[in-house]
Formats: sequence, structure tokens, C-alpha cells
Amino acid sequence: MKITNTFLVIAFFIGISYQVKSQTRPLHDTDLVQFTGFVVSYDSTKTIPFVTIRIAGSSRGTYSDMQGYFSFVAKKSDMIVLSCIGYEPKIFNFPNDIVSSRFKTVVTMVEDTFFLPDFVKNATPTPDEIDYMFSRSKLPLDQYAIAQQNLRRKPLAEMSEALSYDGYENARYAFNQYANKAYYNGQTQPIPVLDVFAWSKFLKSLQNGEFKRK
Repeated sequence: MKITNTFLVIAFFIGISYQVKSQTRPLHDTDLVQFTGFVVSYDSTKTIPFVTIRIAGSSRGTYSDMQGYFSFVAKKSDMIVLSCIGYEPKIFNFPNDIVSSRFKTVVTMVEDTFFLPDFVKNATPTPDEIDYMFSRSKLPLDQYAIAQQNLRRKPLAEMSEALSYDGYENARYAFNQYANKAYYNGQTQPIPVLDVFAWSKFLKSLQNGEFKRK
């Protein structure tokens, strides 16, 4: 019985000490704040991605995403340093009147512009180089000269000999195809293999030598 009472007293004091520690622990965490925001350009509302956001004097921090958004935990007394290529470094300090454990803001950064003097490089060829370039260069023909070359009889004759049918024959074949489609519109077109008249016409053309290679 005495052992049980002693055990209860020890458990009671352990519980009291744990409760005191749990009540005093938040007092150390009151300086922490969830820092959330967007990084934008100073002269516009364009967000800046991949900005390095770190706590000065430490390696803790984060990066902004593709939309310029960031969020991490810091102390209210920390000094935040933002850096990005093409922008001037920005130092951010939390206001002194922060009460909540969350802080949201929009951080602006100024573009870092470098101005370099203009430099113009002009090519100065020698007289011998100018004579060589003029002697080797071919001046482009004007539109009239190009048209005369394209309409010469010899190239046109060579092109016509290379064609299997002339324009009149091609047009006649196309018109015959359109006429056949219009004639058999709405009904089944007969198969030419079973057409006796088509075979007779083919044999007659074959006898006349119309299919001989020219």
C-alpha cells in the first residue's frame, strides 16, 4: 500500500513538471512567424521567379516559385535578404508591431541595369578586295529579265516534250470524268471490266497502235 502511494506521489509531481514545461514552451516560440508573400518587379506587377530568400547571417531560407510565391518560417528579429540575377539585392525587416504568427506581404525589387558605351565596328575593305568582290559578284536580274528567260521558246518546248499529255488532253480527260460522275449521279456506276463496248473500244485502239510508246 505504501509503495502504491509513493508511486502516485511521484506520478503527480512528474505531471505537474510536464504541465509547467508545456505552458512555458510557447513563450520561446512567440518570436517565430510564418513569412509568406510574392516577389514582384518595382515598376510593374510582373512576378519574379527563382529569387533567393535567406536569413542574413545563416544558410536558412527558400526560393520563390514560377509565380514569385514563397513561404517559410523566420524570427521577427531576423533580417531577410532577397537576391536575384538582374535585380538589386533587397533587405527586408519585419515591422515592430507584429502580433500574429503569420505575416503576408508583397516584396518589390528594382532591376539592376548596366549601361555600356556604344561601339560601332565598320568594315573597311582594301581597294583590291573591292575590285575582287565586284569582279566575282553576280548582280541579280530584274523581274523583266527573269520573265524573258522563263518565257523563251526552247525551255517551254523542252517542258512540253517531257509532259505525257498536253493541256488540251488533260482538260478533256478531266471534263470526261466530271461528265461520267454527273451521268451516273444517284445510281450505281457500271464496272468497266464487264462493259463490252469498252472492250471493243480498247481492242480497236490497240490495233490502231495508239498505245505505242512515242
